[in-house]
Amino acid sequence: MSRVTRNVIYNGLGQGLSVILGFVAVRFVFRRLGGDALGLIYFSLGFSAALSMTVQLGICESAVREVAAHHRDRPEYIARLIRTSSLFYWTSYLVLAIIAFTAAPYLVHHWVKLGSLDALTATRIMRILSLGALLALPGGLYRALMAGLQHLGVTNAVDVSGKALQQAGIFLILLMHGSLFHVAYWIVVSMAVPVAVYLIVCARYFPAQALLLPGFSLEVVKENMGYASGLMTITLCGWALQEADKVIVSKLLPLAVLGIYTFCRSAIGLGGFVTAAISGALFPHFSSLHGAGKTGEMQRAYHKVQDLICFGTIPMFAVAPFAAIPVFSRLFDMRSAHMLLLPATFLCIAGYMNGALTTPYVYSLAVGRPDISARMASLALLVVLPSSALAIYFFRLSGAGFSAVVYQIFAYSYGAPRISRECLGMPARVWHWHIFRIMILAVGIYGSAWMVLVLLGSLSLLNLILAYGAASLLYCAIAYRMIGEDLRQSIWGYYSKWFQHEKYPADSRTGLEEGHLPGGS
Repeated sequence: MSRVTRNVIYNGLGQGLSVILGFVAVRFVFRRLGGDALGLIYFSLGFSAALSMTVQLGICESAVREVAAHHRDRPEYIARLIRTSSLFYWTSYLVLAIIAFTAAPYLVHHWVKLGSLDALTATRIMRILSLGALLALPGGLYRALMAGLQHLGVTNAVDVSGKALQQAGIFLILLMHGSLFHVAYWIVVSMAVPVAVYLIVCARYFPAQALLLPGFSLEVVKENMGYASGLMTITLCGWALQEADKVIVSKLLPLAVLGIYTFCRSAIGLGGFVTAAISGALFPHFSSLHGAGKTGEMQRAYHKVQDLICFGTIPMFAVAPFAAIPVFSRLFDMRSAHMLLLPATFLCIAGYMNGALTTPYVYSLAVGRPDISARMASLALLVVLPSSALAIYFFRLSGAGFSAVVYQIFAYSYGAPRISRECLGMPARVWHWHIFRIMILAVGIYGSAWMVLVLLGSLSLLNLILAYGAASLLYCAIAYRMIGEDLRQSIWGYYSKWFQHEKYPADSRTGLEEGHLPGGS
């Protein structure tokens, strides 16, 4: 099994488990502490993430790319890169912590719409959570260093363990009738532990002096400024575009509604974890291939992975309308479940469209063209933000979900054609047709299954499962005929290897080895 395949599996397991673990404590927080508490936790973490985004400046992505390409031939340069990045991120943490502490009262009194919580409690909770959430800055740098080495098994082990620690602690605190303050303090602890673990693990691969003693190198700044500036624009604009719906919801709708909608968006991530897993493994791999001048190998890997994502993630996103009511009604209540049905469907459509853009985006970053996505994100601000505000104002949560689709439509109109022509070397119409024919197939099959249920007037759990299962079987049968030959051969190769292993297990007495048949097969 290749390193890239292993890293995809590590990412898939890690991110999938992280998303699933996110479900564990939500029901308890909602039922024991109320919708305001859930909404305040999400709002505080989102506010801290926004502050972090303003100073990330593409440093983590640059670190992944530089470590992947130069950790063997330029170790001294990598050490200076780590020291300079550490100085910037730890200084930024202190500055942003002061800003978050100072801004908390204003946001509580003039932005969010509190229900059951009083303003003093909300302010204190927000300050506590912000101090923990901002640790994502230095923690992200240490994680990027390990990702650059393509040790994604380590990164996912740390991430999942941290998430499990957080959810288990919240569960036990609420089981013992702890307060919202206990939960907030525990969240901070569970965020600090992975940062310490990452620092210890990085010390095995990089000089301890570079990790523990921040410094400054003008040479490092000059060498990475152009690339990082493009990533900075992507990061800032991307955050504004993807988080605009939650920000507007937090202003126009009650805090409890923000809580259930934010969780809905996080739950939709369950459909995107495969895409995230693959892209996380591809970026250092593509960067390494580009640094070695292996353009042909990059192209072959791109086409195979793009097919895998575009065809393989459809069933994961298509589950939204079938699962929304039974899942959300059990986590929250029936009224909230029906409120989230249409937004969840829109978010899944946007999630799939974004996933189809992920591999081209990663490819463009690996070949040093972040400027395309940076310009696209900048222009999208002029279109998406006003439309998001209007959609949420008039259509509430449904408008919030649809605003994510609007952004993807813009990306398909501007960013995708440029990446296709200038990076991938293919006509834009070829790229678009590849995606749209898959979406047409999915809408036809899953949409028909949903309409049958609606016409029959039966949305019971059993009928939803049967309809989704039948539609998925039909989709997979047709999709297998449509995928590219390279991917079909890879799928058949993995199946054959597994089948041969099961039929002819390793046996020292017969001389058979795992995965091999007599005659050299």
